[in-house]
Amino acid sequence: MVVHIDNAHEHRKVEDIAQEMIGNRIFIGWPFLQEGMVMAVSDSLFKYEKITVVPGSPPKVISNPHSQQGLGLWKMKSEKIEHFYSKRCGVITGNIDVLLHVRPLKGLKRLDTGAFVKDYEGPEKEVEQAVQMAVSEVFSEDPRYIEREPPPLSEEFPDGSKIFFLGEHAYGVAAQVFETSQETLSIILAFFPSEKAEKDRFKGVVANRLQNKYFPSFKVSEMLGLSGRALSKITSSFMVVGSDGNKNNLGLSLKFEAKGLKVIEYSRKDGRYWEFSEKAVDLIHEYKTKYPEVFRVLDRGGDAMAKASDVFADAPNPDAKAKEVKSWLNSKGVRDFEPVSLFCDQLGKATVKEIEKLADSLTANNSRDNIKKAIVKGIPRQAVLKPSHAVYRLQNQHFALGDRVIMVQDSGSVPLSLKGVVVGMNAKSMDVVWDAPFMSGTTLNDRCSQYRGSTVEFWSCLNLTNQQFVASTNPAAPTQQKPTVPFNPRFGPHPSIRPAPGQHPAAGFRPAPASAANSQNGLGQSGPVHIMSNPNRGRGGAVRGGHPPADAPVSPTQNGAVNGHAKTPSQSTAQTNGNHVDSGPRGRGRARGFDARGGFHGPPPNARGSFGPAHRGGRGFGPGFDRGRGFPPRGMGRGRGRGQPPVAPAA
Repeated sequence: MVVHIDNAHEHRKVEDIAQEMIGNRIFIGWPFLQEGMVMAVSDSLFKYEKITVVPGSPPKVISNPHSQQGLGLWKMKSEKIEHFYSKRCGVITGNIDVLLHVRPLKGLKRLDTGAFVKDYEGPEKEVEQAVQMAVSEVFSEDPRYIEREPPPLSEEFPDGSKIFFLGEHAYGVAAQVFETSQETLSIILAFFPSEKAEKDRFKGVVANRLQNKYFPSFKVSEMLGLSGRALSKITSSFMVVGSDGNKNNLGLSLKFEAKGLKVIEYSRKDGRYWEFSEKAVDLIHEYKTKYPEVFRVLDRGGDAMAKASDVFADAPNPDAKAKEVKSWLNSKGVRDFEPVSLFCDQLGKATVKEIEKLADSLTANNSRDNIKKAIVKGIPRQAVLKPSHAVYRLQNQHFALGDRVIMVQDSGSVPLSLKGVVVGMNAKSMDVVWDAPFMSGTTLNDRCSQYRGSTVEFWSCLNLTNQQFVASTNPAAPTQQKPTVPFNPRFGPHPSIRPAPGQHPAAGFRPAPASAANSQNGLGQSGPVHIMSNPNRGRGGAVRGGHPPADAPVSPTQNGAVNGHAKTPSQSTAQTNGNHVDSGPRGRGRARGFDARGGFHGPPPNARGSFGPAHRGGRGFGPGFDRGRGFPPRGMGRGRGRGQPPVAPAA
C-alpha cells in the first residue's frame, strides 16, 4: 500500500504560512508524532522569521535570503525528507517547497509561581519538517505534558508538610508549614545556632590539606636521572617473572593510561603529559636508591616480561629478591593507592578522615536542648523548597570539594535533611560523606567509614556553602536568584576523539597530524605514495606520479647496460606527465624492461603488432622478422647460456 499526501498549503504564499505557524506548536515525525514549536519557515530562496522591529510593537515576518551554501543545503534537506518517506514509509509526499524549522518538546518546567509550562529544546536541536507532513492538532494528547496552573497554597503546602527555607538568614534550614493563606504561608524553623560556623570549619579542613606540587613527566625524568621510557615503566605496571612462573609487579602503579585512571595525590594528566606530585617523586627516588638494579633494566627493549634472574643477576636467589622488593613496596602503601578516573576530582583518605572526625565532634555537641525554633510568617511560595520540587528548581547548581550540603530529596537511600560534605566530583554526580551512618550507606571504595558515604545527583542536595537560590521573603516582590550557567564539571585531559554515547573516554587520545595542507597526491598523505615493485622488471621502483628518488642507488653501467642488461627504449625514453612512456606500442610482444637471458645485447626487436624498420611489402614486417613475444628467434637467447657463441671444449 502506498499513501499519497495532499498538500493543503500548496497554493498559499509562504509569508502567509509563516504568519500563521511561527510561534505555534505543531506535531512532527508522522506517523510517530512528537510535539514541537515552529520557530521559522523557509522555501528554496528565503527563510522567514518573526522579529520585533520596533520595541513594544507586535513582531513581523521578515524574510532573509539563503547564502550560497544554504541554497544547496536546503535542497538537500528537502530531498532527504522526500526520500525517507518514499523509500522507508511508502508515502508519496509530492514536491516539498516549504520547510518548517521546529524545536522539539523537551518536557515541563516549573515556574516560581508553581505553574508547569512546556519547555522546548534549544536552537542546536532544531529539526526541519515538510509543511505537508506536519499535523496541527491531535485528538488525544500525552497527559504527562499538559500544562498546569499553579495550585492553591493550601493544596501544595498542607499544614505539617516538611520544607526547606531559602531565606538569606536561615538558608537551607529544615522547616514545617503550620499555616497558609491565599498568597502567603507561615513556617516554623528548627536549627542549631552553631550551624553557621560549621561551613567555614569544613572548608578549612579542605583548604589546609597538604598542597602537592605537580611536575610534568619530562621534568621528573631530569630530576631523577631517568629516561622517559624508564619513568613510564616504573610508574605503571612492571612485571617480573620468577623461575617458577609466578609474576611479581614491581611497578608503582601510579598511572593507568589504557584505563584512564590516576592515583589521588600522586599523579594526574594535563593534556598529553602525565604529571607527578612531590610525594610521587620522593617515592621513586627512595625506590631507586634502595633497589637500583630494578632501574638498570628499565631501558631494555622488547615486549617480553623481564625475568628475575636478569633483573637481580647478582643476587643468590633472584626470586626471593623480587618478593623482597614487592614486600617493600607494600610497606610503602603502594597496594593501598586509590586509582580513580582521570575525569574526576576527589579528596584523599587522610582528608576524608579529618572531615569525619570534625563531623563526629560537632554531632556530639549538638543535643536536643540546643535546638532553637523560630516562626516566620507571611512569606511567598518562592521562599521555600518542597522536596518533590528539587528536581525542577535545583538545576545548574554548582559544587566544589569541601562544600557543606543537605539532602532535600524525599525519595532515595539518604534520609531527608541529613547533612554532609562533598569529597568527590564526577561528571554527573558527586560523592558525599554524611554526618551520620545510614542503612544503605557505602564506604566510597574504602575512602570513608562504613555506612557513611554515598554518590548522589547534583539536584538532590542543596549547597549550604555556596548559596545560589536565595529568595526574598517579601510577598510584594517575590524574587529569587538562580544560576543560569550549566554545571558540567570536567577534570583531566579533553580527548580529541569523542567516545561513543554512554561510554567513558579513554586516556591518551592525541589529535591526528594535519596532512591536508601537505598533501600532494590527494590521498591525504604528506608526500607521494611509494609503490612496491620488482626491481628486475625494469620499473626501477619509481615513485608513483614522479621520477625515481634522487638518492636511489644506481648500479655500475657498461655500454649503457643496467645491471648487466642492455637498456630498452622504455628505460631510456623521457617520462611524460609523471608516468613511464614507452617508445613502442603496447602489445603481447612488449619487452618488459630487459632483454632475454643469455646477454643478447643487439638492437631490441619490435613488439608484436608493431612495425619494423622501413620495408616495403610484407605488411610492415621485415624479412626474417620473428612474430613471437618480442624476443630473438626461437632457439636464440632463451634459456641459461643460450644465445652465446659455441665454446670449444677444453683439451
